[in-house]
Amino acid sequence: MKNLTFLLILSSLVFINGCSNKIIQSHWKSGNIVIDGNDSDWGNTLTYNDKSNFLYGVQNDGKYLYLCFATNDPDLEANIIRMGLTVWFDRTGGDNQNFGIKYPLNFQDMNFQRSAGEENQPRMRQGNEEPMGSDRLKSMLSRKQNDLEIVGRNKDDLTRMTVSELKGIEVKMAFQNSTLVYEVKMPLNFSPGVPYALNTDTSKTISIGLETGTIDLSKMKSKGDRGGSSIGSDNSGGDEMGTEGNDMGGGDQGGGGGSYGRRRGGGGYQSGASLPSQFSFWAEVKLASGK
Repeated sequence: MKNLTFLLILSSLVFINGCSNKIIQSHWKSGNIVIDGNDSDWGNTLTYNDKSNFLYGVQNDGKYLYLCFATNDPDLEANIIRMGLTVWFDRTGGDNQNFGIKYPLNFQDMNFQRSAGEENQPRMRQGNEEPMGSDRLKSMLSRKQNDLEIVGRNKDDLTRMTVSELKGIEVKMAFQNSTLVYEVKMPLNFSPGVPYALNTDTSKTISIGLETGTIDLSKMKSKGDRGGSSIGSDNSGGDEMGTEGNDMGGGDQGGGGGSYGRRRGGGGYQSGASLPSQFSFWAEVKLASGK
């Protein structure tokens, strides 16, 4: 795993240029990119976002788009693993959330149960509490590797499947030492047996958005005298766009913070728990047209 500080130096000029014209230039794929949650095959093509402390990069060839996202920020890592991450694609270059891949899923989606000896549901971090340790985050991620959702234009349009059931798309999230790495491979066009694609070509500018989930307080359940609460998010987005014959979309939404308390057996909320801010980022991407 490369050092983020070193890559900051390599990528700072690219990031500044990207901010000025709001367009990221995709790189024509050189070499073999394996979707394995390891960014070692991305070279120096990743760009640093200093506002939220993450690296990202896009490559493409004539058939596929490749996206890499990496962070060693402990709060952002915990936010992604606990609340889930949706990557949106908008082939029009806008910020429409018409097609996305939700992986990993959030805890409300999974009806997640903690291991023996822990509370039955994930507990919100308290205001003065240290971020989760990397070993705990790695353990949590290992239990969320198999399932994902294809999301679309409205929150009721979700297609749940396992990663192994994907056809044409490849996705993987893993830790490299203390850095969380996400990679996805997306077909540019439909072909036999490939039901999801960008439906675009290498002459176009598209948009890609990354967004964590939010907490749906209405789904929080009392855990009696144990004082626990069900925490997760509902970050679904709707229409099964990206299926053959349909358009696609993508983008991001703003988020917010605040606080809430864990419900006790007798009702009411205890103040002091911190509601995480929603991570949200999107960018226009000019696809590379060739070597």
